[in-house]
Amino acid sequence: MTTAALPLARGSKAPADQAERERDRDRERVQIRAARLRLTTDRKLGKPTPEWVRKLADRPL
Repeated sequence: MTTAALPLARGSKAPADQAERERDRDRERVQIRAARLRLTTDRKLGKPTPEWVRKLADRPL
């Protein structure tokens, strides 16, 4: 067992919260990239793209 699996002294959850925020941000980046890919694919196929996909694709990575 590593020390990373042990809870921090005095009940602090900072690293766990930070890791969760990083996972959330990584997930958001994947969603943005997927929206950009769909935008490109729809344009090449001549299909309309839903507005929510356009808004997501416009977000910065």
